[in-house]
Formats: sequence, C-alpha cells, structure tokens
Amino acid sequence: MPEREIDTSGPEAPIETVGNHDLIASDRVEGTAVYGLDHKKVGHVHNFMVNKRTGQVAHVIVSDSGLFGLGATRFLLVPWSDLTFDADLDGYICHISKDMMSDQGRMSAEDAEMQIW
Repeated sequence: MPEREIDTSGPEAPIETVGNHDLIASDRVEGTAVYGLDHKKVGHVHNFMVNKRTGQVAHVIVSDSGLFGLGATRFLLVPWSDLTFDADLDGYICHISKDMMSDQGRMSAEDAEMQIW
C-alpha cells in the first residue's frame, strides 16, 4: 500500500498524494476555472459526472455563470479526457470557446447532463 502524504504548502486546502497519483477532493474541482486553447477563461467546473459502475469521471459540466455573473447561465457537458490541468493558470484547458458556450450551451445543468457529444 503506497504511503499517503499531505501537501499543505499551497494557499488552498491540502492535496492528498497517494504513490505517484495526485488525488483531489470533488469539492475542490467544482468551481475551478476552465480556459479555451487560447488561455481565455470560458467558465468554471459546475460539477462532474462519475460513472457509478467504474468510479471514473466521465464528463464535467462547465458553466459560464452568465455575463459578469449576471443574466442567463449556460452549461456545457465536456468529456473529462478533454481537460488538461494547467498549474500556471490554476485551471483546466480544453477545446471549448466562449462562442461554443453561447451556441451549444444549455440553459440548465440538467439539460447539459443529457447532452450527447
């Protein structure tokens, strides 16, 4: 069994490391910024969908929180495998853009969950 270590050096809550794998609590993923390939922020992780049989994260729901946090919020379902964590941005990079959020985003998180890629 790998030894568990807790990294308390960062400004946020600790990240638990087990062996060579970095683990993060689900409530730390939710709210994390999401950036397009151009490194412009497109939204944040609203929540993520876990396959209840395998335990693997399948998708995240990205929210744009509306314009300046006001107005209609749009949600977009993105495969987890499309996100890459960027430590410099302290967020995830993926293929979506602001235009995709506007054009393809759903008006509710429930509608986004039903979206098929």
